[in-house]
Amino acid sequence: MRFLPLFFLLTLTVFASPKELNSFNSKFVQTIIDDNGKKIIYHGELWADKPQNALWVYQKPIQKSVYINGQKITVIEPQIEQVTIRSLDDEIDFLQIIQKAKKIDENRYSATVKGQAYSVVFKNDLLTSISYKDGYDNSVAIVFNNPVQNKPIESGRFKPVIPADFDILRDR
Repeated sequence: MRFLPLFFLLTLTVFASPKELNSFNSKFVQTIIDDNGKKIIYHGELWADKPQNALWVYQKPIQKSVYINGQKITVIEPQIEQVTIRSLDDEIDFLQIIQKAKKIDENRYSATVKGQAYSVVFKNDLLTSISYKDGYDNSVAIVFNNPVQNKPIESGRFKPVIPADFDILRDR
């Protein structure tokens, strides 16, 4: 379950959408509950900027940085001194989810992409949560705390810095 948050989150580029987001920064709490009721909670911070830059920094219970630049994902895991670099070829793009979201009520939107249903919530025009059931039948909820939208983010933030002594695994 340790890598499950990455499957869908790695493809987050930027939320441009019903609320027209160009950039996004927020602390987050991600809760994953498997089909047996086992729960794992991740804490971290997200930065995202158009057209396809995102950085997820997981702080608890593990440390991990996930960089998304265009069609490439770089995952830096300090605890195991490892970096994984792979392409985004078959992943679902959250940008597409937000763009396809249809308003359900004042704050809630719903989207279905590649057969997967997503719920997106905005409060006071700020993105506050995304939830879905992943391909492993886990319930995933990402709650954003104190989000900041449409403020410039320095482009250097999205450039991974890989320590020279870390192992590098490349997919493809």
